[in-house]
Amino acid sequence: MKRDFFKNLSSQISTNILSRLPLRTIAISKCVCKPWLHLLATDDFVKSHLAKSDPCLALSTADEDSTSFAVFELNDDQNLNRHDLHYNRLTKFDFPHSSNIICSANGFLFLQGSGETHYVCNPITREHTELHCSQEIIQPCRKIVNYPEILGESRYAYPDFVGYGFGVSKISDQYKVVRIYLDSVIVQGNNGSFSGRRVIPKAECHVHTLGTGQWRRVEPGALLLEYTYRSSCVFLNGNLHWVASDCDEKLWISCFDLETESFNYLSIPPIFQESFELMPGLSTLEECLCLCDQTMEEETVIWVMKEYGVEESWTKEYTIRLNDGDEIYVEGWELVYPIKVFEDGDILMLLENTQLLYYSGKNETVGQVGIFGIASGSILFTPSFLSLTSLGVESVVHTSTTRTHVEEVKELEESMGNQEMAVLNYEKASPTPSSSVRKRRSCRGPSTETLCRDSSGK
Repeated sequence: MKRDFFKNLSSQISTNILSRLPLRTIAISKCVCKPWLHLLATDDFVKSHLAKSDPCLALSTADEDSTSFAVFELNDDQNLNRHDLHYNRLTKFDFPHSSNIICSANGFLFLQGSGETHYVCNPITREHTELHCSQEIIQPCRKIVNYPEILGESRYAYPDFVGYGFGVSKISDQYKVVRIYLDSVIVQGNNGSFSGRRVIPKAECHVHTLGTGQWRRVEPGALLLEYTYRSSCVFLNGNLHWVASDCDEKLWISCFDLETESFNYLSIPPIFQESFELMPGLSTLEECLCLCDQTMEEETVIWVMKEYGVEESWTKEYTIRLNDGDEIYVEGWELVYPIKVFEDGDILMLLENTQLLYYSGKNETVGQVGIFGIASGSILFTPSFLSLTSLGVESVVHTSTTRTHVEEVKELEESMGNQEMAVLNYEKASPTPSSSVRKRRSCRGPSTETLCRDSSGK
């Protein structure tokens, strides 16, 4: 008589084993037996799997009234001369609303719909919920305003900004949406010309904790900063981050602590800044805050904060010249984000979230990887089985309630048979030459490019 080995294992050991399996294998394991089906739905398993889950790439393709999401693994098989980059599709999710990706946290995508409508979605569990701001929070769309204390009796049109972020607090493990609103005025000089001085007469910040159904007003921070639509939100270490500028057009990293619900600010490294509008892009790289300076147009400079929150740890990691050839040309206003570093130092990068590039440190070359097709957006995120209902969210929509586990497994097996591969062969391919690429090597000893805090900083 055969001995049932797994039956004799404790739930803790079974959870530890199963949480190390690939995502497809976990989905298939749900069909093995009822005890596994129940185990894979427990909070202990969900948390254990999330802690071990590798980042994937989510692509979105928006139509007029819907959005299609595809989630890809990025696996790298390396030999001496090439990378075999497998981008295997894990799942495809048809979202019933037109939307754009704003940011991600712990397997959830935060999406912007029409107007002030937003969604939180898990493409793995195919759940989503819809969020709306109350009318008391939404500001009217005014074109003309009078701030007599700033502009005297003049009436002048001003730009406003509404930005959102999403993440999870570090201690209480609460998932929160943050909304920032501000007015920005360019002061008019006595002679009728614009002085160019920016003033922010009004700033507001509201927080929504998933599962509460309420928005709360919090202090907007001691330093009034101007955000733009290039200020994409980045979640890291329990904080939300944006690049923004003060009224003197000095750039800062605005950080919102989701636990204390308060702002603090970090100085950026010394970048070339031709204008306020061409601010650098912010992202994460290997669990570090990363600043990508594309403002000089001829090159992309990648800075990494080696120790979170320590401004002296900003280090210039790469300087990559993208515009030496005809295959790839990056405009100064386009943003480049690194998303993956290979063991040999080569990197994958996203260009404006619609193109995937790779950089070879060996040959100092840059080329394209054909994965996107007609995708309208992308983001690096960590897949999880975390359910919105476990967060106390009541209005959760399940878009796959009619699908059985067998049907899900069949789809996964079909996707496994349709794996795509991009071979980054440096000996045979002819990507864009980049003779002026320079990388700081850690083996060369202490770097002179590790920065000290600006004396005029905070």
